[in-house]
Amino acid sequence: MLVGALDDLWEGDTRSVSLDGREILLCNVAGAVFAYDDSCPHLGNPLSKGKLEGHVLTCAAHEWSFDVRTGGGINPARVGLQRHAVRIEGGHIFVDMSRGDE
Repeated sequence: MLVGALDDLWEGDTRSVSLDGREILLCNVAGAVFAYDDSCPHLGNPLSKGKLEGHVLTCAAHEWSFDVRTGGGINPARVGLQRHAVRIEGGHIFVDMSRGDE
């Protein structure tokens, strides 16, 4: 599903988009785009309100942190994010939520 133009998501930026009634977080790290549910696994707070530094996304509510390149937890390490497949085509970002982790 088309979510926007790559030119609108600069390197180091995050943005929340609504897809099929779900909020999805887009992250651009070094030109690669990653998509996750925009909900911290801790208490469901929006990750889009957090801070992206390099490849580390930190939730604004309780400072849980994640590696957005993999979705893996950093603090705590045992918890990860639900990742969605992303493809870039013709300068546009597409997210496939039916395929799950990729």
